[in-house]
Amino acid sequence: MLSNRFLLILSTLLISFIIGCGTDDSKRMTDGKYSLYTMNKDLSNSILTTNNLDSGNLTISKDGIGIPTQQFDRSIIVKDSHFYFLRAGKFRKYALEPKGLKEIAQLAILDQHIEHINWPSRDTLLLFTSDNKTNSRLWIYKINVNDFKIDQQQEIKLPSPSADFKILSIGFGTIHRQRLLIAYAFNKVINETDFTTIDTMYVATLDKTTLQLENIQKDTRSSYPGGVNTVQSYSFHDENGNFYFMSCPGIALGNIPSKSTAIFRIDSNSTRINPRYFFNLTAKTHNHAYGMWYLGNNQAIIRSERKDRYTDFSDHHSTYQFEYYVVDLITQTTTKLNLPFDKGTRKESVLVENGKAYLTIDDAKDQHQVWVYDIKSGEITVGLQLDQATDFIVRIDRLN
Repeated sequence: MLSNRFLLILSTLLISFIIGCGTDDSKRMTDGKYSLYTMNKDLSNSILTTNNLDSGNLTISKDGIGIPTQQFDRSIIVKDSHFYFLRAGKFRKYALEPKGLKEIAQLAILDQHIEHINWPSRDTLLLFTSDNKTNSRLWIYKINVNDFKIDQQQEIKLPSPSADFKILSIGFGTIHRQRLLIAYAFNKVINETDFTTIDTMYVATLDKTTLQLENIQKDTRSSYPGGVNTVQSYSFHDENGNFYFMSCPGIALGNIPSKSTAIFRIDSNSTRINPRYFFNLTAKTHNHAYGMWYLGNNQAIIRSERKDRYTDFSDHHSTYQFEYYVVDLITQTTTKLNLPFDKGTRKESVLVENGKAYLTIDDAKDQHQVWVYDIKSGEITVGLQLDQATDFIVRIDRLN
């Protein structure tokens, strides 16, 4: 017969083992270098975290943390192990826990939706928002994310050039040469399901401290600069301080497809769009594109639609049609990557670090995978794989 003392030791060890396993499992689900946000076949959403994108398997049921669809969507802002989201008049800060996202702070931002964000420093977030009532007024909020307070807020009045085009869309907001540059366009509703964009893009220059408007420049070579960058990336600074941005006039964003999708440049020594630089992507691919991510050394990845594979906007998101190209920003050439067709109109589907680009693709074989592109060698391999409970991988982010 076992002694009481031995039974006490055994029970203590068993309890410690159970608690330890539970803690490790919880830690595994919430502590990772990377996060993936998924839309699932049962119409739920999940966040999965991992330390390794180069290999491995994750399942929604075992590894996913459920996210209520009525409270969050793919435009969650991810930064330094925290998530941010504007909902119901409150800009909210969350920490990730095994049972979901836990709200830890909030700020009142009434009747607004986010058009663009920018991080001028690790602790400072700029929100570019438009009002929910008219969708024609721009506000800027400067937020200290540590103290979680609004340091500055101001409406920026951008005059519409036409009475027909009143809906404002912000393409980017960036600090460049100690000025705040904001790209935008104006849209109009044609009917309940259709809209279009004016044939001109605009870039406003503001004093970055006072937010006073200094000038507005126009460019008619394309339209609809960028897009909502909490959903997909469209712009970047290179190593030399040059700023590149994409225009998106295709049916999914600007819906003025007679204009070309193109890449523009604002040189490091100027705040003006370079009038001599125009990388016409539509002329190269014969299609429109949405999304652009910088690889370094004057190369980027773009995500391009295939107009011969979808019918109209109704099946644009569900058709396996999207291709990825590496583009050379200097020679203005494109090289298609040997990858399966992807689905999903707009996704934050590329993460670049340590000489690799990680591309999340939901393909026609119902495979949901991270593909790894080695930038130097050009080699492409299959990395992390998710199970078939996944429908779309709509975000991949650096979490920690």
